[in-house]
Amino acid sequence: MLAIAAIAGGIYLWQRETPRPVPPPTTATAPASESGAAAGAAPAPAQPAEAAPPVPAPVADGPKNPLPGAVPDAGTMPPAERSDAPILEALLKLARRDALAQVLNMPDFARRFVVTVDHLPRERIPAQLSAVKRVPGQLSVASAHGSMTLEPANFARYDAFVRLAESLDPKTMVAIYLRFYPLLQQEYRAMGFPNAHFHDRVIEAIDDMLTAPEVSGPIRLVQPKVNYRFADPLLEKLSAGRKIMIRIGPEHAAQMKKVLRALRAELVR
Repeated sequence: MLAIAAIAGGIYLWQRETPRPVPPPTTATAPASESGAAAGAAPAPAQPAEAAPPVPAPVADGPKNPLPGAVPDAGTMPPAERSDAPILEALLKLARRDALAQVLNMPDFARRFVVTVDHLPRERIPAQLSAVKRVPGQLSVASAHGSMTLEPANFARYDAFVRLAESLDPKTMVAIYLRFYPLLQQEYRAMGFPNAHFHDRVIEAIDDMLTAPEVSGPIRLVQPKVNYRFADPLLEKLSAGRKIMIRIGPEHAAQMKKVLRALRAELVR
């Protein structure tokens, strides 16, 4: 699952460097504030209205995509507000603490992860609820003859995220996912999806990113106000997940699609 979160880091970066107005907060409980992997929880902005889209139609007979293994009883899950420590302990089987701290926003991680995954097929991810930290460095845009393009040098800024994603064992990722799935499902229902299955949304998010188009040549941008946007309206209409597969560059996109295919195979077996 960290592979999905790593991709979302690029979306968080893009939104932070070209900030958009944040919708008025809902009455949902605010997550813990952004800090390092070992930091304690603290109040953070409430979830934006966009994080609670319309409830899908009720699902009567289970998820479209059955879970690939058994999950614990929901009653054995730690409370959401005390789940960060056991989740971090489990994630340490995948990567070193310093590597996780470099990438992840651990406070209130279960909720952040669910929000991030759910919004990958949507227009954008609420930055204050991102499961991952901002990519280091500054966005580089080239301007010439009244036209702006995304500098290829930006692609290197995603190196650490891609390396982390490639280093993760898909079987171990899925084992951790199943271990905490009841908690993730609980958070998904709390977002406003009482009859939907988070596992289906995970598969949808992966499939959406796998269909991201390959863009050859310079990526032209426009900046009508504060935000950079793709000059090509067809690219601008893409989902958040597909857009980041373009922004990380063709080489990284090919690497991440390979990671996502391997992860998907474990999730649907």
